[in-house]
Amino acid sequence: MQLSLSHLGYLPKSPKILTLLPENHADLPERIPFYLRQNCLRMTRDAHAEKGFSARFPAPYDLLRGKLVPGIGTQTLYKGELRKIATRWGTLWQADFSEFDTPGSYQIETDGQISPPFAVRDRIYDRIVSGYLTFLRAQRCGQAVFGVHEACHLDDGVRDTDGSPLPAGGGWHDAGDFRKWLAFTLYHVDALLTIRERLSEDLDRGGIAPDSLLDEIAWGNTYFHRMIGPSGQVYEDVAGGDSPPASGLTYANDWWFENHPGCYADASDNRWTDNIPESGDERRVRTTFNPLVQWAFVHVQARASKQLPASQAKKCMQLARIAADFGRRQGHDNRTLFLAAELRGYLELLAAGDLSPDLPALIACAQALIQRQATPRTGLSGYFLEAGSTDGFRSVAFAADPALTLLRFWEMRAMIRDEPTAELARQAVMRYIEGYLLADCDSNPFSLTPYGVYVDPPHGDRQVFRDAGNGRSVRTFMHPFNAQGIVHGTSSVLMSHAHLLARAGVLLQQPQWCRTAERLLHWCLGHNPLNRSLFSGIGYRQPYGYSFRIPQIPEAMMVGFIGRPDDSPYLEESSAIEWNTLEYWSVPFLQVAQAACWLRS
Repeated sequence: MQLSLSHLGYLPKSPKILTLLPENHADLPERIPFYLRQNCLRMTRDAHAEKGFSARFPAPYDLLRGKLVPGIGTQTLYKGELRKIATRWGTLWQADFSEFDTPGSYQIETDGQISPPFAVRDRIYDRIVSGYLTFLRAQRCGQAVFGVHEACHLDDGVRDTDGSPLPAGGGWHDAGDFRKWLAFTLYHVDALLTIRERLSEDLDRGGIAPDSLLDEIAWGNTYFHRMIGPSGQVYEDVAGGDSPPASGLTYANDWWFENHPGCYADASDNRWTDNIPESGDERRVRTTFNPLVQWAFVHVQARASKQLPASQAKKCMQLARIAADFGRRQGHDNRTLFLAAELRGYLELLAAGDLSPDLPALIACAQALIQRQATPRTGLSGYFLEAGSTDGFRSVAFAADPALTLLRFWEMRAMIRDEPTAELARQAVMRYIEGYLLADCDSNPFSLTPYGVYVDPPHGDRQVFRDAGNGRSVRTFMHPFNAQGIVHGTSSVLMSHAHLLARAGVLLQQPQWCRTAERLLHWCLGHNPLNRSLFSGIGYRQPYGYSFRIPQIPEAMMVGFIGRPDDSPYLEESSAIEWNTLEYWSVPFLQVAQAACWLRS
C-alpha cells in the first residue's frame, strides 16, 4: 500500500495532493481519514496501549500495528479524508490538503501507512537547482571529477569522414554514458544562464558564487567552440555511435525518431580511451549537419555573449553569427522542431544586440510556426502539427520547444515591433496550455500533461489511443508499438511542460499554470503510483537508477515512467535495469531546474 506525495515537499501555497494506491482495496472504506503531524512524532495506536512500554518507547516493534487513536499523545496539525475514486488507471483514494500552509517538517499517517517526510517552506525547489549543478559538474568530460571518474577522453576525437584529428575534448557527458550529444548538452548553457539571471543573489548567500555558473558555461563552451568548422557548420556529436549491425536502419532515414536523435545508436564509441592522442582508439566526431544543433548553437552562444566576460563574449557572438549564416544557407526540411530552433536562434541574436537578423524574415518564421498550430472547434486544441498536417508534433526531448519559442517572441515584442504577430504568439501559447495541456491533464488522476497527438495512430489494434477530436488521437505516454521498437520514459516531456507552464505563468500572469507545473514536479518527486522519487539524491524511495559506464553518479534524474499499451504508467522496480525507465539523463534535469527558477517568482 503506497501513500504517495512529493518527497521533497511544497511551497506554502503549492497544490498538495495525497494519493493512496492499495494493491487490494476490497476491504477499504469509501473514505479513509488521514492525519498530518510533525515529522517523527508518531500517533498512538491501540495495539500497543496495554503493553506497558515506556513513554519514551511506546511502540518499538511493528510500528504500523493497530488503529490510530486520534487526540492521544501526538498533536494532529491537520486532518482530512482520502476519498475513493475510479480512474482509467484503476481505483485509488485521493485527498487535497493544499490549504495547509504552515512551514515545517511533516509526515502524514493513516491506519495502514505513513508517508515519507516532507517539508513545507519557501524556496523548497532550490534543492532541485542545487542537485542539478552537482550533477552537471559530475558529467564533465576530459577532467577528473572526485568520487566519480578520473580524467577521461583527453584524446577526443577524429572526424568520421577521413579519420583526421579534431581536438574535441571537454564538454559534458549526457546520460551517465560517455557520448557528447550537442542536441542535448548545448541546452545546459540555457539552464545555467537562467539560474544565474534569476537566482544570483540567493546563490551568493547560499555559498555558490554566481561566477561559478559562468565557469561551468566556459567549460562547456570549450567543447562547443571546437565543434564548429571554418564554414560555420556545427558538428553533431562525439561518440554518437552507429546504427546497430543488421538492423536495417540508416542515419538518413531513421536517426530522428519522435524528434529525438540517436535512439537506435549502438555503443561502439561509448567507451573509455587511453587519453593518448593518435594512438588509434580515439572516438569519432560526427560531422553531419543537424539543423537543431546548428540553431541551438546560435541560440545559446548569443545568450552567453550577454553574460560571459568580454573576451569570451566576443568569441561567442562571432561564432553565433557564422553559424547562423551557415544555417540560413543550408536550410532544413521544415519540420516543426527545426523551424522553432531557427526562430529561437534569430530571437537570441536580436536580444544580444545583433541587428543582422532580417526582421521581416524573423516575423515570417514566427508566423509559419504559429500556422502549425491545430485549432479545431472540438476536442483538444492548440497542439502543434508537422508541415502539411501529416502528423502531430511529438518530441521526447523537446516537447515544449515550439511554445517556449513563441513565448520568447512575445517577450521580445518591444524589440521586434510587430504587435499583431506578438499577440498571435501570445494567443498561441495560451491555446497550447489551456486547450491542449490543461484540457488533457484531467484524463488521469495525477494531472500529467499529454505526450502527443497522432493523426494516424499506429497499431491501433495493439495499443490504446484516446480521442483527441477532429479524427485525431492522443496518449499520455509514448506508443510502445512503433517503428523503432523504442519506449522512452517521459520525465523530459513532463519537465519541459513544467518549464513552459512556470515561465508562462509568470510572464503572462497566469498563476494557476504554475500550480500545474508543480503537480508535474511532484510526480517526479514521488507523487506517482509507486511512491518513487525519480531523483537519485532527493526523496526516500528510488528505483534502481543507473548510468551506462558509471553505475552511480551524484544527484541524477531518471528518464521515468513509460506507458503500457493501455496508456497506463509503468516503471521498472526490479534490479533488471533497462534504459527505457531507469537511465539517468540530463535533459529532464535541465528543464526542471529552469522550472524551479520561475516557480520562485
